Amino acid sequence: MKEFILIRWKLLLFIALLLFSLFSSVLILTTASKYNWDYSLSLLANQFIHKHISIAPANDMPLGDISTYHGKFYLYFGPLASIILMPFVLVFGKNFPQVILGILSAALSFYAIYSISKHFKFNKVDSLFLSLFFVFSTVLLSSSLINISAYQVEVLAVPFILLSLNEYFSKKRPLLIGIFLGLAVMTRVTLILAALFFVFEYLQKRFSLKQLILFFVPLVLFLLITGGYDFVRFHSFFDTGYTHSIALNTFPLSRNLQYGYMSLSHLPANLYSFLVMPPQPLLTDANGGFVFKFPFLKASPWGIAIWYTSPLFLYLLFKFRKAKYTVSALLTAIIISIPLLTYFSIGFAQFGYRYSLDFLPFLFLLLIPSLLPKLSKTAVFLIALGVIFNCIYTTSLWGVYPLFGIH
Repeated sequence: MKEFILIRWKLLLFIALLLFSLFSSVLILTTASKYNWDYSLSLLANQFIHKHISIAPANDMPLGDISTYHGKFYLYFGPLASIILMPFVLVFGKNFPQVILGILSAALSFYAIYSISKHFKFNKVDSLFLSLFFVFSTVLLSSSLINISAYQVEVLAVPFILLSLNEYFSKKRPLLIGIFLGLAVMTRVTLILAALFFVFEYLQKRFSLKQLILFFVPLVLFLLITGGYDFVRFHSFFDTGYTHSIALNTFPLSRNLQYGYMSLSHLPANLYSFLVMPPQPLLTDANGGFVFKFPFLKASPWGIAIWYTSPLFLYLLFKFRKAKYTVSALLTAIIISIPLLTYFSIGFAQFGYRYSLDFLPFLFLLLIPSLLPKLSKTAVFLIALGVIFNCIYTTSLWGVYPLFGIH
Protein backbone atom coordinates (compact mmCIF):
# COMPACT_ATOMS: atom_id res chain seq x y z
CA MET A 1 0.00 0.00 0.00
CA LYS A 2 2.81 2.41 0.92
CA GLU A 3 4.61 1.64 -2.36
CA PHE A 4 1.40 2.28 -4.32
CA ILE A 5 0.91 5.67 -2.64
CA LEU A 6 4.53 6.62 -3.37
CA ILE A 7 4.21 5.71 -7.06
CA ARG A 8 0.94 7.63 -7.31
CA TRP A 9 2.55 10.66 -5.67
CA LYS A 10 5.47 10.48 -8.09
CA LEU A 11 3.12 10.18 -11.07
CA LEU A 12 1.09 13.23 -10.04
CA LEU A 13 4.29 15.22 -9.53
CA PHE A 14 5.57 14.08 -12.93
CA ILE A 15 2.36 15.20 -14.65
CA ALA A 16 2.50 18.59 -12.91
CA LEU A 17 6.17 19.11 -13.86
CA LEU A 18 5.57 17.98 -17.44
CA LEU A 19 2.66 20.41 -17.91
CA PHE A 20 4.74 23.20 -16.36
CA SER A 21 7.68 22.32 -18.62
CA LEU A 22 5.57 22.28 -21.78
CA PHE A 23 3.92 25.60 -20.93
CA SER A 24 7.33 27.12 -20.12
CA SER A 25 8.77 25.74 -23.36
CA VAL A 26 6.16 27.63 -25.35
CA LEU A 27 7.12 30.82 -23.52
CA ILE A 28 10.84 30.18 -24.07
CA LEU A 29 10.29 29.45 -27.77
CA THR A 30 8.16 32.57 -28.20
CA THR A 31 10.68 34.75 -26.37
CA ALA A 32 13.72 33.29 -28.14
CA SER A 33 12.09 33.82 -31.54
CA LYS A 34 12.12 37.59 -30.95
CA TYR A 35 15.91 37.57 -30.66
CA ASN A 36 17.06 34.62 -32.82
CA TRP A 37 15.00 33.48 -35.79
CA ASP A 38 17.39 31.70 -38.07
CA TYR A 39 16.29 29.91 -41.24
CA SER A 40 19.59 29.09 -42.94
CA LEU A 41 19.05 25.31 -42.58
CA SER A 42 15.71 25.67 -44.36
CA LEU A 43 17.35 27.80 -47.05
CA LEU A 44 19.94 25.09 -47.59
CA ALA A 45 17.15 22.48 -47.76
CA ASN A 46 15.60 24.56 -50.51
CA GLN A 47 18.95 24.63 -52.29
CA PHE A 48 19.18 20.82 -52.02
CA ILE A 49 15.76 20.57 -53.64
CA HIS A 50 17.10 22.65 -56.53
CA LYS A 51 20.31 20.57 -56.69
CA HIS A 52 22.63 23.16 -55.15
CA ILE A 53 24.78 22.88 -52.01
CA SER A 54 25.80 26.52 -51.55
CA ILE A 55 23.55 29.27 -50.22
CA ALA A 56 23.15 32.97 -50.83
CA PRO A 57 22.94 34.38 -47.29
CA ALA A 58 20.43 37.09 -46.51
CA ASN A 59 21.59 40.31 -44.90
CA ASP A 60 20.07 39.41 -41.52
CA MET A 61 21.38 35.84 -41.39
CA PRO A 62 23.64 34.97 -38.43
CA LEU A 63 27.22 35.27 -39.59
CA GLY A 64 28.65 32.64 -37.29
CA ASP A 65 27.16 29.65 -39.12
CA ILE A 66 28.40 30.50 -42.61
CA SER A 67 31.68 29.71 -44.35
CA THR A 68 32.94 31.22 -47.55
CA TYR A 69 35.11 29.35 -50.03
CA HIS A 70 36.02 30.35 -53.59
CA GLY A 71 33.29 32.97 -53.67
CA LYS A 72 30.46 30.70 -52.47
CA PHE A 73 28.73 30.45 -49.11
CA TYR A 74 28.13 27.24 -47.17
CA LEU A 75 26.87 26.09 -43.78
CA TYR A 76 29.74 24.38 -42.03
CA PHE A 77 27.68 21.45 -40.76
CA GLY A 78 26.93 18.04 -42.13
CA PRO A 79 23.96 17.78 -44.49
CA LEU A 80 21.52 15.78 -42.34
CA ALA A 81 19.58 18.67 -40.79
CA SER A 82 18.74 20.20 -44.17
CA ILE A 83 18.01 16.78 -45.68
CA ILE A 84 15.39 16.18 -42.98
CA LEU A 85 13.90 19.61 -43.65
CA MET A 86 13.59 19.05 -47.40
CA PRO A 87 10.03 17.60 -47.44
CA PHE A 88 8.83 20.36 -45.09
CA VAL A 89 10.43 23.06 -47.23
CA LEU A 90 9.01 21.47 -50.37
CA VAL A 91 5.49 21.74 -48.96
CA PHE A 92 5.66 24.92 -46.85
CA GLY A 93 8.42 26.93 -48.53
CA LYS A 94 11.98 27.98 -47.75
CA ASN A 95 11.00 29.98 -44.66
CA PHE A 96 9.73 26.88 -42.87
CA PRO A 97 10.70 27.23 -39.16
CA GLN A 98 13.76 25.06 -38.73
CA VAL A 99 13.31 25.04 -34.95
CA ILE A 100 11.02 22.08 -35.54
CA LEU A 101 14.25 20.06 -35.64
CA GLY A 102 14.95 20.94 -32.02
CA ILE A 103 11.39 20.15 -30.93
CA LEU A 104 11.38 16.78 -32.69
CA SER A 105 14.86 16.00 -31.34
CA ALA A 106 13.72 16.71 -27.78
CA ALA A 107 10.64 14.49 -28.22
CA LEU A 108 12.71 11.67 -29.68
CA SER A 109 15.27 12.02 -26.88
CA PHE A 110 12.45 11.74 -24.34
CA TYR A 111 11.40 8.42 -25.90
CA ALA A 112 14.97 7.11 -26.13
CA ILE A 113 15.80 7.93 -22.49
CA TYR A 114 12.56 6.26 -21.38
CA SER A 115 13.50 3.12 -23.29
CA ILE A 116 17.08 3.07 -21.97
CA SER A 117 15.84 3.57 -18.41
CA LYS A 118 13.43 0.67 -18.76
CA HIS A 119 16.34 -1.49 -19.90
CA PHE A 120 18.06 -0.71 -16.58
CA LYS A 121 14.96 -1.93 -14.71
CA PHE A 122 13.58 1.41 -13.58
CA ASN A 123 9.80 1.33 -13.24
CA LYS A 124 7.62 3.30 -15.64
CA VAL A 125 7.23 6.35 -13.43
CA ASP A 126 10.95 6.61 -12.65
CA SER A 127 11.72 6.16 -16.36
CA LEU A 128 9.37 9.04 -17.13
CA PHE A 129 11.16 11.19 -14.52
CA LEU A 130 14.54 10.41 -16.07
CA SER A 131 13.17 11.38 -19.50
CA LEU A 132 11.85 14.60 -17.99
CA PHE A 133 15.27 15.26 -16.50
CA PHE A 134 17.16 14.69 -19.73
CA VAL A 135 14.93 16.92 -21.86
CA PHE A 136 13.97 19.69 -19.43
CA SER A 137 16.82 19.77 -16.91
CA THR A 138 19.84 19.78 -19.20
CA VAL A 139 21.26 22.09 -21.83
CA LEU A 140 19.12 20.15 -24.32
CA LEU A 141 16.07 22.29 -23.43
CA SER A 142 17.49 25.70 -24.30
CA SER A 143 19.43 24.43 -27.31
CA SER A 144 16.27 22.83 -28.71
CA LEU A 145 14.22 26.03 -28.43
CA ILE A 146 16.75 28.69 -29.43
CA ASN A 147 16.54 28.93 -33.20
CA ILE A 148 20.21 29.21 -34.12
CA SER A 149 21.42 26.79 -36.78
CA ALA A 150 24.40 25.54 -34.76
CA TYR A 151 22.13 24.76 -31.80
CA GLN A 152 19.60 22.91 -33.95
CA VAL A 153 22.33 20.80 -35.57
CA GLU A 154 23.94 19.97 -32.22
CA VAL A 155 20.60 18.97 -30.71
CA LEU A 156 19.71 16.81 -33.72
CA ALA A 157 22.64 14.48 -33.05
CA VAL A 158 21.56 13.68 -29.50
CA PRO A 159 18.56 11.41 -30.19
CA PHE A 160 20.50 9.43 -32.80
CA ILE A 161 23.29 8.72 -30.29
CA LEU A 162 20.67 7.75 -27.72
CA LEU A 163 18.89 5.49 -30.20
CA SER A 164 22.16 3.74 -31.00
CA LEU A 165 22.68 3.11 -27.28
CA ASN A 166 19.09 1.98 -26.83
CA GLU A 167 19.46 -0.51 -29.66
CA TYR A 168 22.70 -1.77 -28.11
CA PHE A 169 21.02 -2.31 -24.75
CA SER A 170 18.00 -4.07 -26.27
CA LYS A 171 18.18 -6.11 -29.49
CA LYS A 172 21.84 -5.30 -30.22
CA ARG A 173 21.45 -5.27 -34.01
CA PRO A 174 24.84 -3.93 -35.16
CA LEU A 175 23.69 -2.61 -38.55
CA LEU A 176 20.94 -0.55 -36.91
CA ILE A 177 23.33 0.72 -34.24
CA GLY A 178 25.71 1.81 -37.01
CA ILE A 179 22.91 3.51 -38.94
CA PHE A 180 21.79 5.55 -35.93
CA LEU A 181 25.34 6.63 -35.10
CA GLY A 182 26.04 7.29 -38.78
CA LEU A 183 23.11 9.71 -38.86
CA ALA A 184 24.60 11.51 -35.86
CA VAL A 185 27.91 11.75 -37.72
CA MET A 186 26.06 13.38 -40.64
CA THR A 187 25.35 16.34 -38.37
CA ARG A 188 29.02 16.84 -37.42
CA VAL A 189 31.78 14.44 -38.33
CA THR A 190 33.52 14.79 -34.95
CA LEU A 191 30.81 12.57 -33.46
CA ILE A 192 32.59 9.60 -35.01
CA LEU A 193 34.34 9.55 -31.62
CA ALA A 194 31.10 8.20 -30.12
CA ALA A 195 31.87 4.93 -31.95
CA LEU A 196 34.60 4.34 -29.35
CA PHE A 197 31.93 3.29 -26.85
CA PHE A 198 31.22 0.19 -28.95
CA VAL A 199 34.92 -0.43 -29.50
CA PHE A 200 35.44 -0.40 -25.73
CA GLU A 201 32.47 -2.74 -25.35
CA TYR A 202 34.13 -5.11 -27.83
CA LEU A 203 37.37 -4.99 -25.85
CA GLN A 204 35.35 -5.97 -22.76
CA LYS A 205 33.82 -8.87 -24.73
CA ARG A 206 30.25 -7.57 -24.71
CA PHE A 207 30.29 -6.94 -28.47
CA SER A 208 31.59 -9.63 -30.82
CA LEU A 209 34.08 -9.01 -33.64
CA LYS A 210 31.38 -9.84 -36.20
CA GLN A 211 29.00 -7.34 -34.59
CA LEU A 212 31.72 -4.69 -34.50
CA ILE A 213 32.46 -5.15 -38.22
CA LEU A 214 28.77 -5.00 -39.14
CA PHE A 215 28.43 -1.90 -36.94
CA PHE A 216 31.15 -0.11 -38.90
CA VAL A 217 29.67 -0.94 -42.35
CA PRO A 218 26.90 1.71 -42.33
CA LEU A 219 29.02 4.04 -40.22
CA VAL A 220 31.80 4.08 -42.83
CA LEU A 221 29.20 4.59 -45.57
CA PHE A 222 27.80 7.67 -43.81
CA LEU A 223 31.36 8.92 -43.25
CA LEU A 224 32.08 8.61 -46.98
CA ILE A 225 28.86 10.48 -47.83
CA THR A 226 29.75 13.28 -45.42
CA GLY A 227 33.36 13.36 -46.62
CA GLY A 228 32.21 13.48 -50.23
CA TYR A 229 29.88 16.34 -49.38
CA ASP A 230 32.82 18.25 -47.89
CA PHE A 231 35.07 17.38 -50.83
CA VAL A 232 32.59 18.90 -53.28
CA ARG A 233 32.39 22.04 -51.14
CA PHE A 234 35.96 22.49 -49.89
CA HIS A 235 38.05 20.17 -52.09
CA SER A 236 38.96 17.99 -49.12
CA PHE A 237 37.37 15.01 -47.40
CA PHE A 238 38.62 16.35 -44.07
CA ASP A 239 37.72 20.05 -44.35
CA THR A 240 34.31 20.62 -42.75
CA GLY A 241 34.37 24.37 -43.36
CA TYR A 242 34.74 25.62 -39.78
CA THR A 243 38.09 27.26 -40.56
CA HIS A 244 36.45 29.21 -43.40
CA SER A 245 33.83 30.82 -41.16
CA ILE A 246 33.24 34.47 -42.02
CA ALA A 247 32.85 35.18 -38.29
CA LEU A 248 36.35 34.15 -37.21
CA ASN A 249 37.57 37.72 -37.14
CA THR A 250 34.54 39.16 -35.35
CA PHE A 251 34.22 39.87 -31.65
CA PRO A 252 34.25 37.93 -29.33
CA LEU A 253 35.69 35.07 -31.39
CA SER A 254 38.72 36.97 -32.67
CA ARG A 255 39.99 37.57 -29.13
CA ASN A 256 40.00 33.83 -28.47
CA LEU A 257 41.37 32.79 -31.84
CA GLN A 258 44.65 34.62 -31.32
CA TYR A 259 45.54 31.87 -28.81
CA GLY A 260 45.00 29.12 -31.40
CA TYR A 261 42.11 27.39 -33.14
CA MET A 262 42.49 24.40 -30.81
CA SER A 263 44.79 24.84 -27.86
CA LEU A 264 45.23 23.94 -24.23
CA SER A 265 45.02 27.69 -23.64
CA HIS A 266 41.24 27.38 -24.08
CA LEU A 267 40.89 24.47 -21.63
CA PRO A 268 40.50 26.53 -18.42
CA ALA A 269 37.76 28.75 -19.86
CA ASN A 270 35.81 25.81 -21.28
CA LEU A 271 36.08 23.90 -18.00
CA TYR A 272 35.00 27.01 -16.11
CA SER A 273 31.91 27.35 -18.28
CA PHE A 274 31.10 23.66 -17.95
CA LEU A 275 31.89 22.99 -14.28
CA VAL A 276 32.16 26.26 -12.34
CA MET A 277 30.35 29.27 -13.79
CA PRO A 278 27.37 30.31 -11.62
CA PRO A 279 24.37 32.42 -12.63
CA GLN A 280 24.92 36.15 -12.33
CA PRO A 281 23.11 38.34 -9.78
CA LEU A 282 20.21 40.43 -11.00
CA LEU A 283 20.82 43.82 -9.39
CA THR A 284 18.42 46.64 -8.67
CA ASP A 285 20.94 49.24 -9.86
CA ALA A 286 23.19 48.11 -12.71
CA ASN A 287 25.45 51.13 -12.16
CA GLY A 288 26.36 50.46 -8.55
CA GLY A 289 25.54 48.75 -5.28
CA PHE A 290 24.79 45.12 -4.69
CA VAL A 291 21.06 44.86 -4.03
CA PHE A 292 19.27 41.95 -5.69
CA LYS A 293 15.90 42.30 -7.36
CA PHE A 294 13.34 39.64 -8.17
CA PRO A 295 13.81 37.02 -9.62
CA PHE A 296 17.38 37.52 -8.36
CA LEU A 297 19.43 35.66 -11.01
CA LYS A 298 20.29 35.86 -14.70
CA ALA A 299 22.20 33.60 -17.03
CA SER A 300 25.69 34.39 -18.23
CA PRO A 301 25.78 34.16 -22.04
CA TRP A 302 29.10 32.30 -21.67
CA GLY A 303 27.35 29.42 -19.95
CA ILE A 304 26.27 28.03 -16.60
CA ALA A 305 27.85 25.08 -14.83
CA ILE A 306 26.14 21.72 -15.22
CA TRP A 307 25.35 21.55 -11.49
CA TYR A 308 22.90 24.45 -11.90
CA THR A 309 21.18 23.33 -15.09
CA SER A 310 21.26 19.63 -14.13
CA PRO A 311 21.63 19.23 -10.34
CA LEU A 312 20.89 15.49 -10.62
CA PHE A 313 24.45 15.10 -11.93
CA LEU A 314 25.63 15.90 -8.39
CA TYR A 315 25.13 12.17 -7.83
CA LEU A 316 28.29 11.68 -9.92
CA LEU A 317 30.24 13.58 -7.26
CA PHE A 318 28.71 12.21 -4.08
CA LYS A 319 27.14 8.82 -4.91
CA PHE A 320 29.06 7.57 -7.91
CA ARG A 321 28.90 3.83 -8.49
CA LYS A 322 30.81 1.76 -10.99
CA ALA A 323 28.75 -0.64 -13.08
CA LYS A 324 28.82 -2.72 -16.25
CA TYR A 325 29.12 0.07 -18.83
CA THR A 326 30.92 2.64 -16.68
CA VAL A 327 34.40 2.27 -18.18
CA SER A 328 33.16 2.46 -21.79
CA ALA A 329 30.92 5.46 -21.07
CA LEU A 330 33.58 7.33 -19.08
CA LEU A 331 36.37 6.86 -21.62
CA THR A 332 34.07 7.83 -24.50
CA ALA A 333 32.85 10.96 -22.71
CA ILE A 334 36.42 12.04 -21.94
CA ILE A 335 37.66 11.47 -25.50
CA ILE A 336 34.67 13.28 -27.06
CA SER A 337 35.20 16.21 -24.68
CA ILE A 338 38.89 16.76 -25.53
CA PRO A 339 38.41 18.61 -28.87
CA LEU A 340 35.45 20.51 -27.38
CA LEU A 341 37.29 21.69 -24.28
CA THR A 342 40.31 22.84 -26.30
CA TYR A 343 38.21 24.61 -28.98
CA PHE A 344 38.64 28.39 -29.17
CA SER A 345 34.93 29.22 -29.31
CA ILE A 346 33.57 28.55 -25.84
CA GLY A 347 30.02 29.18 -26.96
CA PHE A 348 28.02 32.37 -26.53
CA ALA A 349 24.35 33.18 -25.92
CA GLN A 350 23.92 29.73 -24.41
CA PHE A 351 22.09 28.52 -21.32
CA GLY A 352 24.59 26.04 -19.96
CA TYR A 353 27.61 24.61 -21.73
CA ARG A 354 25.96 23.50 -24.98
CA TYR A 355 29.02 21.64 -26.31
CA SER A 356 28.33 19.07 -23.60
CA LEU A 357 25.45 17.84 -25.78
CA ASP A 358 27.98 15.69 -27.65
CA PHE A 359 28.85 13.63 -24.58
CA LEU A 360 25.64 14.12 -22.58
CA PRO A 361 24.28 10.63 -23.47
CA PHE A 362 27.42 9.05 -21.99
CA LEU A 363 27.22 11.21 -18.85
CA PHE A 364 23.69 9.87 -18.46
CA LEU A 365 24.99 6.29 -18.65
CA LEU A 366 27.51 7.15 -15.92
CA LEU A 367 24.68 8.54 -13.79
CA ILE A 368 22.33 5.55 -14.00
CA PRO A 369 24.12 3.19 -11.53
CA SER A 370 24.04 5.89 -8.85
CA LEU A 371 20.25 6.08 -9.10
CA LEU A 372 19.44 2.36 -9.05
CA PRO A 373 17.30 0.50 -8.09
CA LYS A 374 14.77 3.34 -8.04
CA LEU A 375 14.72 7.11 -7.81
CA SER A 376 14.98 8.36 -4.25
CA LYS A 377 13.10 11.38 -2.95
CA THR A 378 16.37 13.32 -3.19
CA ALA A 379 16.76 12.40 -6.86
CA VAL A 380 13.17 13.40 -7.61
CA PHE A 381 13.71 16.69 -5.78
CA LEU A 382 16.87 17.43 -7.79
CA ILE A 383 15.08 16.66 -11.05
CA ALA A 384 12.23 18.99 -10.10
CA LEU A 385 14.70 21.69 -9.03
CA GLY A 386 16.58 21.49 -12.32
CA VAL A 387 13.40 21.56 -14.40
CA ILE A 388 12.10 24.64 -12.59
CA PHE A 389 15.46 26.42 -12.80
CA ASN A 390 15.77 25.85 -16.56
CA CYS A 391 12.17 26.82 -17.26
CA ILE A 392 12.38 30.04 -15.26
CA TYR A 393 15.83 31.31 -16.17
CA THR A 394 16.49 30.31 -19.80
CA THR A 395 14.91 33.54 -21.06
CA SER A 396 17.10 35.57 -18.70
CA LEU A 397 19.66 35.37 -21.53
CA TRP A 398 17.67 38.27 -22.99
CA GLY A 399 16.81 39.88 -19.65
CA VAL A 400 13.18 38.77 -19.63
CA TYR A 401 11.17 36.42 -17.40
CA PRO A 402 7.81 35.71 -19.09
CA LEU A 403 6.66 33.32 -16.34
CA PHE A 404 6.63 36.35 -14.01
CA GLY A 405 5.41 38.83 -16.61
CA ILE A 406 8.79 40.64 -16.62
CA HIS A 407 9.79 41.92 -20.07
